[in-house]
Amino acid sequence: MSTRSLAAWSASGLVIALSTSNPAYRAVVLLCALNLLLARGRRGSGTRILLAGIGIASLIATLVTLLLSHSGEHVLVRLPGGIPAIGGPLTLEALAFGLATGLGIAAALLAVAPLTLVSQPHELVDALPSPLARTGAAVGAALNLIPGTLRSAAEIREAQRMRGWRARRVVDWPAVAVPVVLTAIEGSMTLAEAMESRAYGTSARTHFGVQRWARYDTLVSVTALLGAAGFLALVLTGGAPGWFPFPLLSAPVISVPALLCCALLVVPSLQVRR
Repeated sequence: MSTRSLAAWSASGLVIALSTSNPAYRAVVLLCALNLLLARGRRGSGTRILLAGIGIASLIATLVTLLLSHSGEHVLVRLPGGIPAIGGPLTLEALAFGLATGLGIAAALLAVAPLTLVSQPHELVDALPSPLARTGAAVGAALNLIPGTLRSAAEIREAQRMRGWRARRVVDWPAVAVPVVLTAIEGSMTLAEAMESRAYGTSARTHFGVQRWARYDTLVSVTALLGAAGFLALVLTGGAPGWFPFPLLSAPVISVPALLCCALLVVPSLQVRR
């Protein structure tokens, strides 16, 4: 699968996830992105760690919304008013809105995750035009930094646990955080030295490998872009209404044309990587 078609797919999924507050459409984008990672993801790319991090980020967004939003008719529990910021009623409407916010964060992150978990960093650089070669190198290195840091954190945590380390308190976590930061800095220095030794930036770039544009790439790009354009048009014209649970919780309104636009993102998953 071409990196350019994958980038068009990620941009389309990101547009859909961020242009609506309706959790139904965000859920479809999330499922399509997750299916793509499972069908075409590279082995050893850190998909499980990324999913765990996205789950934690979504949980934090849900808790923050629940604790800071005190609107709604259905009160779950009432905290003492003397507690700063979070004191007051915790409502079912705030919990639902927090879950929808966390779902939107997860859908947006998973929409761009295939750029690092399916494509190689050098493929991202080669996919950009020649005038953006340096920008592409910086973007590719930055995108490769996230899964590399996650793998490093997992390895360091396992090594510390073998030495008897246990995360009982917050003050115990620097034993893992400090080596992770130092490893990331060392990796960045190694990358900079490798680029300098290869005379990066002194002449026209070379290509590690040339990707061929296939008919399936055209199908993926066209369907993804049409789905995003159609969904955005429906949002602007009111054909795909958003969702807001305040002041009284209600079920989100689902538009069939908008749902079909979101479902077009499943096309890349129909062809399993050989």
